Amino acid sequence: MGKKPVSPFVRAHVVALHDAGFNQVHISKQLNISRCCAQNAIKKYKDQGNYNDLKSSGRPRKVDGRGLRHLKRLVKGDERLSAAKIATDLNASLPKPITTRTVRNYLKELGFEDVVKVKKQWLGVKHRKQRMAWCTQHMNWTRDDWKNVIFSDESTFYVLKRKNQRKIWRLDKEKLLLECLEQTNIGDGGKVGIWGGISDVCTTNTRIYTENMNGQLYCDVLQKEVKQFLAKTPTTAKMVFQQDLAPWYTSNIVKEKIVKLKLNMLEWAPTSPDLNRIEMLWSILDKKLVAKPMYSKAALIDRLQEEWNNIDKDLCIKLVESMPERI
Repeated sequence: MGKKPVSPFVRAHVVALHDAGFNQVHISKQLNISRCCAQNAIKKYKDQGNYNDLKSSGRPRKVDGRGLRHLKRLVKGDERLSAAKIATDLNASLPKPITTRTVRNYLKELGFEDVVKVKKQWLGVKHRKQRMAWCTQHMNWTRDDWKNVIFSDESTFYVLKRKNQRKIWRLDKEKLLLECLEQTNIGDGGKVGIWGGISDVCTTNTRIYTENMNGQLYCDVLQKEVKQFLAKTPTTAKMVFQQDLAPWYTSNIVKEKIVKLKLNMLEWAPTSPDLNRIEMLWSILDKKLVAKPMYSKAALIDRLQEEWNNIDKDLCIKLVESMPERI
């Protein structure tokens, strides 16, 4: 009966006035109810022959339609509140308070999920314009065009710390078993850097190093790993080399090395790791490292080299050919 319930006594008055010849507008004004309430009361009496609500089946809902709409508004916008805070704010507008667990159940019913925020590179106004300009420039590139690009990047892996969250199935009493623990240590057991490249043909040779990446080390990578890959590629003249805008990539010594090696470079958009298809490989490698624990840098280096050598060519093809969709 609208937003507010109307008692059977008021409904009986509505029907009596209607039978006496009054219209719905006059009835609603006299009884201080909406015209819709008067119309529904008359219709209910004609259909059912009484003024009472039908007995509902099951347990009555604690939050009606109006409350659900308010609940949806509380989880919209920039601030996504916790279930406890949402319950506190929602209870201020409800006649009877509900628990946090009930709020979670209603949110799931509405299609909401309690998930971790997706990490995304922060972009300023200038970066957004540059990315848009880059995508506009390359939006007409076909898959055949992207097949001639060598995507490159470097990443850091730790002996004890993994990049991805690890979830397992266990009983509550098993939480302290060795196979249910993720061991940590101060300094994460040491770190190792890895550089690599992929194309539609295959992967480049990887460079694994223990020092920090710098211009001099990167020049050596260009001279050996990149040059060796181009030497065994049949379409060397068409190949374009991609690198991001990290400081050691844009140093003068590296620029001179690129000119000396006569590399065809792909101009890259700033702060755009999500566009670089090799970024996906680092997450895949990290998941494979989980299968067997490591406790030293030497073991980590061996595993990284092994997993890099086992990268499937079809995976590289799929990553490269997905560039048009990414743009």
